[in-house]
Amino acid sequence: MKKQLVFLIITSLISVQAFSKVWTISDANLKVQFDDQTALLSVSDKRCNKVWNQSPLKEKYVVKKTSIEGNEITVSLSGKFPFKVIYTLNSKSALEIQLIADKKLQVDNFEFPSAFETPNTNHYLLLTDSEGLLLPVDDTEYPIGSKEERPFFCGGNTAMAWMGMVDKQFETGYMAILETPYDANFHTQKVNDLITFSTVWQPSLGKFGYDRKVTYHFFDKGGYVAQAKTYREHIWKKNKVITLRENEKKTPALAKIIGAVHLYVWDNAREVSFAQELKDSGIEKAFIIWNPNHTPYPEVGYDKKIAALGYASGGYELFTDLKLRDTVKKAFTPSKEGLYLGRTSYNGQFNDLAARTKDGKTYSNNFGHTSCPLAIRPEIIKRVERELREYPHESYFVDVYQANGLFECYSDKHPLTREQFVNEVRKNYQLLTDEYHQFMGGEWGADFLGSNSVYVHGMMTLHRTWWGTEIDNKNTIYYTGNWKNNSRPTQMLGTRVAPDKYLKYSINEYSRVPLYELVYHDAVVTSWRWEDSNHHNPEIWWKKDLFNMLYGSAPLWNLAHEQWEENKVTFIESYKNVCPWLQKIGYDELISHRFVTPDHKVQESVFSSGNRITVNFSDEDIIFEGKTIKAKGFLTFTK
Repeated sequence: MKKQLVFLIITSLISVQAFSKVWTISDANLKVQFDDQTALLSVSDKRCNKVWNQSPLKEKYVVKKTSIEGNEITVSLSGKFPFKVIYTLNSKSALEIQLIADKKLQVDNFEFPSAFETPNTNHYLLLTDSEGLLLPVDDTEYPIGSKEERPFFCGGNTAMAWMGMVDKQFETGYMAILETPYDANFHTQKVNDLITFSTVWQPSLGKFGYDRKVTYHFFDKGGYVAQAKTYREHIWKKNKVITLRENEKKTPALAKIIGAVHLYVWDNAREVSFAQELKDSGIEKAFIIWNPNHTPYPEVGYDKKIAALGYASGGYELFTDLKLRDTVKKAFTPSKEGLYLGRTSYNGQFNDLAARTKDGKTYSNNFGHTSCPLAIRPEIIKRVERELREYPHESYFVDVYQANGLFECYSDKHPLTREQFVNEVRKNYQLLTDEYHQFMGGEWGADFLGSNSVYVHGMMTLHRTWWGTEIDNKNTIYYTGNWKNNSRPTQMLGTRVAPDKYLKYSINEYSRVPLYELVYHDAVVTSWRWEDSNHHNPEIWWKKDLFNMLYGSAPLWNLAHEQWEENKVTFIESYKNVCPWLQKIGYDELISHRFVTPDHKVQESVFSSGNRITVNFSDEDIIFEGKTIKAKGFLTFTK
């Protein structure tokens, strides 16, 4: 019996060795090896002697066939369903991974390829969550791996279709770019107690749908700047991104927001006299926005009078939220009283406009139910044409579209895949620009719209460590406020203390990094979120201003007249520190960013005009290039 057992073990080992093979493709920079027993990769970077090994997937895949031709390995796999993978080491030493299957095949979410194991704690996960974050791979507090991880969603995933890993010397690492991003996601997870990430593919209307592709780029130098610039090269071509100067040719009023403070006005700040007071106080450039969901409305013709002062004028818009009250059509008499330009009224049209899930239900959250961007377009035209006759804005800020992820619509009348959803949202933006000469902006800044959205409010705020924290706790110093007072919502006009998690992540100079600006600074203007304006946490107002200057992003204020009067001196000082600098570099590409000191308290940004800025987040004066930079101060070097 023992002899038989030994024989079987030896036979098994011989069998594995006989059929197991490691397939190799390589060039001068990389060696990529595929093990046909484990279906896992190992990538060796010859330039820095670094090896990246994949971790086993939970789903077991069996290799049915492997072949190699040139620098391409083709693998046939079986698991939940059969599919083919093509690994290609391209001419730029990037590893392309393409998945091919029967397009009509019914599938669920599936993970492939697996995550690369993080070698040690000397690394950061590069999160493209909002502006960007250096997350230590042994971090235990930042929310990763949640069910809210879905593409282009401000509450739990990336604003751009890439994620990366970088060493703490900011040299070596790798990044993954989702070449087919609309039914895909990065899943953050821990392997051997260290954070890493993998790719998860979603079905397209329940099916495999089309070939999927993710590309890995490996780096021996350049760190996070090199990774961001690699994505820039990819995405500007893919999404036909153009610069702010090029966009300005279509909508010349765009020039007014370069170097301007972005300002939401409430109640008595919606008077032309208040705008005149700002101008007289030295606020030379401002982008003034008001929200028709809140009274009082400005006088008819307000926008023209604002424009006469040299300010940009804009209106808040919202095309996504439907209310159940509109399932029933009611007698309606047009009126100019109350919220007659309210953004969530579609009398009796709920069922015609709603995006539908596979089971016929609607997508909903605490704000309402999601409309289909194709179905809503005729209503957009009606509302905009009506409004612009009285309030000829130069811009629309469109809430939600760039912050809430992508949706499929199973309606028989207006079905959409997620990619088609993106295309219809893009058409809505282009409609308002091409037909009504509006320069467009949006919430947060998911980049699927490219430069159709030229400003985004909220990218400076790290949402995952802001929502769901102490800011929700009423009767505390952290409470963010509410919307109960329609004319003067405390969420917009109040102040509060920043909670610990916000201080640790969202406003921490050690871990924040301007990945979004390195890709888009010369195409999109960013800011803090409107409930998280520069002045909402007075004790860190100075720090938000410094980040604005370092990243080249716009300050954002919310004002009624009383808030202005109470802190007028600080508002003016803030404007004079930040905005003249933004005027100098507002059209520039952000070429580089670096941490000057090991504690990251001193940082430098260099722009394409040759202008650069060094900021000092520390509590002590420092000497930099023979000059003194005051504590909590900055120094600009202009051409």
